[in-house]
Amino acid sequence: MPIQDHGSPNSLTSAEAEYAAAVQKLHREEVAATIRNREGLHYASVGEERSGPNLVAHNGNIIGETHTESPGILHDWYAVEADGKKIGPFVTARAAAAGLIKE
Repeated sequence: MPIQDHGSPNSLTSAEAEYAAAVQKLHREEVAATIRNREGLHYASVGEERSGPNLVAHNGNIIGETHTESPGILHDWYAVEADGKKIGPFVTARAAAAGLIKE
């Protein structure tokens, strides 16, 4: 970026977007580090909403994510495997997380 662009509205907007993405990535890494240190099945939100996404770990390994696409009180939860394959629907987020376990 040329020096004369510093402080321009476009430069500021771009920097704000980069900052927001970096904060979101840092939060995701902190959540991943926390749930990887636990045995058993654990999931935790990496988004700002209760509808997910939730990062899922099983016995120290990140195995995927869960999320819902339902806007109402009763949610259909889906799991997304590490390879991107979507499975579901499930009745609860925990059931979707458990659906990711392959043993």
